[in-house]
Amino acid sequence: MLRRYTLLRSQANRVYELLRQGGLEPAEFSWGKEEIGGNLVVSRLNYRDGTYYFQFSSHEVNAWCTACPGQFRSLDYEYPKSWEEQEGVFNKWVQHLKREIAASDPWGELAKYKVVFGPELDGETVNESISACEAEQIIQGLARLANEIERQLMLSEDKMAMVCAKFNYLADAARWQKSRDWLYTAIGLFVTVAVTLHLPETTAAALWQLFQNELSQFIHVVPREALAMPKSRLVVVDERAGQSSIHQEASYTSSPVAPSFIPGSLRC
Repeated sequence: MLRRYTLLRSQANRVYELLRQGGLEPAEFSWGKEEIGGNLVVSRLNYRDGTYYFQFSSHEVNAWCTACPGQFRSLDYEYPKSWEEQEGVFNKWVQHLKREIAASDPWGELAKYKVVFGPELDGETVNESISACEAEQIIQGLARLANEIERQLMLSEDKMAMVCAKFNYLADAARWQKSRDWLYTAIGLFVTVAVTLHLPETTAAALWQLFQNELSQFIHVVPREALAMPKSRLVVVDERAGQSSIHQEASYTSSPVAPSFIPGSLRC
């Protein structure tokens, strides 16, 4: 026989007050019930979809409450002996929850932009030395791309300095890295730039297309049918008057592409 140890109305009202005092909106929470030990039912407070929650104790001997997120891990278990002690545990959980929902997700951003900037490189892509002539042409192409970014995105001085520093590193890497390694560096660098500048995915995709256009003598693209993206996530670059535009958006019917490097493609 199930024994129910759900919160009293007065206790639920106190939970409401504690959420408000902690700076959280009670409307984003919902009540549920959790069966534990096969014969006990306790109250559970879910935040939004229930990824984060607080499960209340039944106050029986050795009974526990569960806080997700915990202080230093995904779950904390506490053993309050009274409602007052459980209030203190709940207050701590409110602060831990605020910390987690306020935290940014840079890894999620990186994953999003990695899709925009192309799938993994083809496994058969060569990894050969970049000649001095090719490295010089890469440096000139990156300089033109930096000028185009400054012209079209109208970045602040600090943000433009960051972009230039990243491009300078990529230009220098062309002198000592091999071709495939350099492309990996380029993809990682563009992901970092897009995340730092908070670029929309369409703008980021157009920026990557500009990069490929500037260095088309070195980079070709290989269709990857299995990695097709929705049309809305791709950008067609406007070539009117010889100028590529970061802002022109349209549908794009081809599959996404993986860049490959063509060493020795310049005649110097």
